[in-house]
Amino acid sequence: MFGVIALFLLQFLRVKILVGGLTGSLAVWFVKFMDIFAYFESLIASMDFSATALMAVLPIIGIYLIFGRAFCGWICPMDFLYEMTDKVRGDKQGAMGDRAKKISPKIGYIIAAVFLGLSALLNIPFFTNYISHLTNFFRMLTGGVFFAMNLPIEPAVFFYSAGVIIFLLGLEYFFPRLWCRVLCPVGKTYGLFNKVSLLKLKFAEGQCGECNLCEQMCYMGVKIARHIDGPGLRDTNCIYCGRCVEGCGTKGKLIKMKIGG
Repeated sequence: MFGVIALFLLQFLRVKILVGGLTGSLAVWFVKFMDIFAYFESLIASMDFSATALMAVLPIIGIYLIFGRAFCGWICPMDFLYEMTDKVRGDKQGAMGDRAKKISPKIGYIIAAVFLGLSALLNIPFFTNYISHLTNFFRMLTGGVFFAMNLPIEPAVFFYSAGVIIFLLGLEYFFPRLWCRVLCPVGKTYGLFNKVSLLKLKFAEGQCGECNLCEQMCYMGVKIARHIDGPGLRDTNCIYCGRCVEGCGTKGKLIKMKIGG
């Protein structure tokens, strides 16, 4: 995660390896990337097909066909910020956090559809422009860099984006991973690729001692045990963070992340 952000920060020093942000970027001067949900929002909002946008989203589709929802566990800056928030909170999540765990992740697809509907109604990519953690994180980051470099910034944009990120951190404090598990349409879109991606969790069949340590380590609420005797785990909420592998008492002998096979 830090490496990717560092590559983006280099653009402010005129080293253009990655230009833009995590919803849309240009790599090494000619390879364009565009977030899948942002693409669909833009397409629905404009009702205008763009071959350029399609060519930018195809590499991302290719990446997720290989790695599934690993972006959320390895690249998304909110995962790191949420881990820091979790450390501040400790085990004091209380009844509200317990209730949040019972909310069905499937509600997220309804939320994604609502945002797509708003985009069509308002003719703007509503989530990507105003709500997206990725958009607002990079706006806030850019504002901070501009301020440090004594360059002009737009205070209203900076404080709005900072407010969105602070709100999401507050949400994490009281309702752990509710954003990631249920509310984030970007994550819900990526999660669909888990069903077909080359990367998946594999288990040593018939050797599990049913200690349940893997599920206790999973902050995404994935019911890992029910997949133990199957061909592999393809849950849409798995972000391949590796916590279950670390939590298993066998230290990776029974649970492994594997590409193919």
